[in-house]
Amino acid sequence: MTNQQVQYGFEEPKNKKEREEFKKKLHQHKNEINNPCIKENDMVFQCLENNNYQHEKCTAYFENYKFCKHFWGKVRSDRRREGKVPYLPPPEEREKIRAEYVSSKNSGKS
Repeated sequence: MTNQQVQYGFEEPKNKKEREEFKKKLHQHKNEINNPCIKENDMVFQCLENNNYQHEKCTAYFENYKFCKHFWGKVRSDRRREGKVPYLPPPEEREKIRAEYVSSKNSGKS
């Protein structure tokens, strides 16, 4: 495995068939209710497809996806600690929660 493969946690698909199988496998796990970062995930794959799976050309997309996963992981753990169910808010509430988070960061509340 190369450094890039270790960094992203998978081996690069070697041909078109492997790319399609890889995409299909990952998209099977894609579910808006359980994954609030679907849009970011799709953007990563679109970048990879547009750049012939050269990861270094999609670094910003990978970073954005990681930030999204980190943000919603924090929301999930905060809600669990506060006893709020479901731990991950439903899709229709997420934009409001994201806006509240940005607002609290801008006002210095943290």
